[in-house]
Amino acid sequence: MRVVVAILLSVMAGAATAAEKVTLRLGDVKGDRFISLRESGELNNLPYELKLTSFDSGAPVQEALNAGALDVGFTGDLPFLFVYAAGAPVKAVGAWQNNPDSIALLTRPDSGIHKLSDLKGKQIAVNRGGWGHYLVLGLLERAGLKPADVKLRFLGPVDGRAALASHAVDAWATWEPYVSSAIVVDNAVLVPQGGGKGILSGYSYALAREEALKDPAKRQAIADLQGRLAKAQIWAIQHPAAFADALSKSLGMPPAITQRWIANAQIRPVNFTPTLADSLQHSADFFLRYRVLPKAVNVRQAFDYQLAGQANQAAAGLTQPAGENRHE
Repeated sequence: MRVVVAILLSVMAGAATAAEKVTLRLGDVKGDRFISLRESGELNNLPYELKLTSFDSGAPVQEALNAGALDVGFTGDLPFLFVYAAGAPVKAVGAWQNNPDSIALLTRPDSGIHKLSDLKGKQIAVNRGGWGHYLVLGLLERAGLKPADVKLRFLGPVDGRAALASHAVDAWATWEPYVSSAIVVDNAVLVPQGGGKGILSGYSYALAREEALKDPAKRQAIADLQGRLAKAQIWAIQHPAAFADALSKSLGMPPAITQRWIANAQIRPVNFTPTLADSLQHSADFFLRYRVLPKAVNVRQAFDYQLAGQANQAAAGLTQPAGENRHE
C-alpha cells in the first residue's frame, strides 16, 4: 500500500511540475534569432515553454509587446526607442550588434544615383522611425543635404522593396535580409557610401514586458533565454554554412541570399552594460533634432541589467566593448 501511495504521490508531483511550467511568449523579426537557438541546440531541455511568433520588422514586435501579447521580443534599437518614449511597459534585458553597414541605402542601376549628392530631388522609401529613416537622415547630413532636398516615402520593408523594383521610388533604405534579397533577386545596387557605419550603432535588443519581469518564474526564464541566445549567436558565427542552410530551409529563401545575409550582418552578442544606454540616448537626441521623435526622452530607465549575467559570461572574449561602433 505504501509503495502504491509513493508512486501516486510521485506521479502527482510530476503532473504538478508540468502544470506549473512557465511559458514565455517570444516575438522575433523573421525568426532568425529563434532559428539560431534551435539549430545550436540551445532549445534542448528548456525548463520552460517557448512560444514563437515571427514578424517582418521590429515595429509590430513592439506593438505586440505593448498590447501584452508577448513577454519577450527581439527588435532593433529604434523601434524600442519609440515605444519606450510612448510609455510602453517594456525594458531591454539583452543586446547584440549587427554590422552597421548591413543597414544600407539601395538603388537601381538606372536611377542616376552614383553618389550621395545625387539623392537631391529623389524619392526614397524608408520605414518611419526605424533604421531606414535614421540612416537616410544621417546620409543626407553626410552629403550636405537637408531632408527637404528629398521626398521620403514611409513604407514597410515588403512595400519598400516592391516600390524600388517597380520604379515607384528611386532608392530604399533597409536592412538584412532585405538588402541581400534585393541585390540577389532584384539586381538592386548599394549606393556608394550608403552604409550605416558612423551613423547607426547596429544594436538590437531583447525586450521584456515589465509585467513578465515582475513574475519570478518568468524573470528566471528570461535570464536563462538571454544566456542561451548569446551561446546560439556564437554558434552561428562559428558555423556560418550550417546557419545559412538552416535559414534557407526555415524561411524559404535561396541559399545565395542567406549566405550573403549572415556574412554581411556579422551578428554578435555584446556585453549588456550601461554603455548601451549612451548609444540609445544618442539616437533619441538625433531623432528629436529632426522632430521625428516628438519630445525629449531619457532612456536611462529603459534597461534592466540584472538579467545579463549568463549572456555576458557567454559573450566574454568574443565581442568588442559595447559602444565601439557608436554613431559619430
